[in-house]
Amino acid sequence: MKYTWIILFCVILSGCMENPSNVRTEMENATYTQVVERADDEQDVQAAQMMVELEQQFASYHFNEVVRTAREIEQFDLTPDHPIRKRAQLMKHTVQEKIKQAHQLEGTYEVERSTFENEPFEGSGRIHVSFDSRDTFVASLQFDHFGTAGSYRDDTEVIRFEPDFSARLPFSEGSVTYRFVRSTLRLTFEGPGGKQTYQLDQITI
Repeated sequence: MKYTWIILFCVILSGCMENPSNVRTEMENATYTQVVERADDEQDVQAAQMMVELEQQFASYHFNEVVRTAREIEQFDLTPDHPIRKRAQLMKHTVQEKIKQAHQLEGTYEVERSTFENEPFEGSGRIHVSFDSRDTFVASLQFDHFGTAGSYRDDTEVIRFEPDFSARLPFSEGSVTYRFVRSTLRLTFEGPGGKQTYQLDQITI
């Protein structure tokens, strides 16, 4: 899934390398700054200006802003097959799916299984997850009595996830990986002492 998203992301943001011969071609090739400079139609200029803003929002993962800007572009009197309209709609639909996915991942997760080098151990606790309303892939993870006896964690960590909802954070002697898969959150700690994994399932409170 990670590679599918990366490919789609590149398709949306990439432009053709040919020299555009007219404004329409520039629109199709997503060279919107050139459209702003060369277009005679005021509506094309305004729509292109908003597309520049929209692509910046998309690249910054500010997906709620992408939806708002795309809807404003849809209000312009552009033909259904207008390249700016079509591109804005594609970007809107793409980010709406990611926003929906982030909302579905929000909630409380409880330790279901914990292993050290594939051997079970007594791990417990919960993690409360919420995603940022502006920066779609930034999540706040509130740890609630999480870990093992004598070393429970009760704090909050803010993490920026990749578009596939995974994150890898290095620390002095290893790393920790967070990965959401459907209604499961998996934490994997790797270091000189070995690999420790917690699987947490989303629960209803």
